[in-house]
Amino acid sequence: MKKGLLVSFLIASVFGAFANNNDAIEENKKSVSSETGMIEENISSPSNNVLQLSAQTSTSAPNLQQMEEKLTTWQKIVANLPKISGYLQTGFAYNSLGNHTASFQAKRLRLILDGNVTEKISFRLQIEAFNGIAGSVNGNGQKNLQVMDAFATYKLSPGFQIRAGQFYTPIGYENYDISPATLETVDFSNICYRMVCRNAIGYDFVDYGRDLGIMFMGDIMPDKEKGFSHLSYNFAVTNGHLPAKDDNNKSKDIIAALTVRPVKDFNLKVGYNWGEYKPWNPNSDTFAGVGNYQSMNRFVVGAWYNNPTGLDLRAEFGNIIAKNNGYELVKETGFYLLAAYRIGGYRWLPVLRYDMYHDSVNKYSLNNYNRGLAGLTYQPHPNVKIQLNYLLSFYSKEVADVSNNGKKNSSQLLLMGLFKF
Repeated sequence: MKKGLLVSFLIASVFGAFANNNDAIEENKKSVSSETGMIEENISSPSNNVLQLSAQTSTSAPNLQQMEEKLTTWQKIVANLPKISGYLQTGFAYNSLGNHTASFQAKRLRLILDGNVTEKISFRLQIEAFNGIAGSVNGNGQKNLQVMDAFATYKLSPGFQIRAGQFYTPIGYENYDISPATLETVDFSNICYRMVCRNAIGYDFVDYGRDLGIMFMGDIMPDKEKGFSHLSYNFAVTNGHLPAKDDNNKSKDIIAALTVRPVKDFNLKVGYNWGEYKPWNPNSDTFAGVGNYQSMNRFVVGAWYNNPTGLDLRAEFGNIIAKNNGYELVKETGFYLLAAYRIGGYRWLPVLRYDMYHDSVNKYSLNNYNRGLAGLTYQPHPNVKIQLNYLLSFYSKEVADVSNNGKKNSSQLLLMGLFKF
């Protein structure tokens, strides 16, 4: 009896397991069928996917538009920020004068800030970090900071602009149209250094050709097809004293310059300066009895042919004259001729320069010379140039005996690198 009941229970359990398994299989079939139906529905109705993607795109479109607006805003902010630039000029210099000198030099370090106040008003700030103006070094004789430029320019039109503040005066090419960053040689000629960047009565050292005042300028008679103007003018009223310093008398300098361009690559320039100055050393023999309003005239005229991919040919002549009761206080004359040729675009620039200077008052000064320069500039990058210059100066017997230990010549060797940023 018990055996019969046990057999019946085992048979019932086996059939129950089979039944449960069949139910699970059927349930799985239904699930697979349901998923397959969804896939088939999506395949047969691709518009559902498109609608979903379109909905996502329409949702993200405002975000993209906001990002573009933010980017445009930042671009405008960056575009309106002042532009920072400048350059470093450093290297090695040898000079045979006196006991001979040989030294590595920190020659120039310019920091420049250009910006716009309004659409028509711009400003410039330029600082020289290696300033060597006499009297401006620190107690250890080290070079220090000097404000070079601090001016604003109001551009009513290309033909009429107004500049106010401390700016570079428009006499000569080298002080106004050229900077150390674009100069073909390491140093300027004495047309620039002694005639334009120095006041022979007010102070006898380089002032970088800067002055405080107001200037009217413009470019007129434009040739729009060739991209240049046939005529440029400058007219300035300035202190006629040291930059970054108030005037020491009531008289003001008058400076005028005119540039004529018959063709794009060639121009003629004339510049004139009149002023009255207080002598820097009134107790000297030269300036004894001279008052605080001694007049002086400066005049520079030049011609320049400059092909950006070829020949560069420039010449300037200038003089300074100051008289008191028929007696010559200052009488200096200078001239230079420079020839250079660009090879390989901007990469190579061989250059030759002849210059002379004559000081009729200080006849035995070393500033009475004839000088030749031979140089080579290598520019591997638009912002980098390496310059090698050799200069040989010749003196008269009188100058050599008095000022150069009887030697009729002296030489200089300059190797400088200039790095713009």
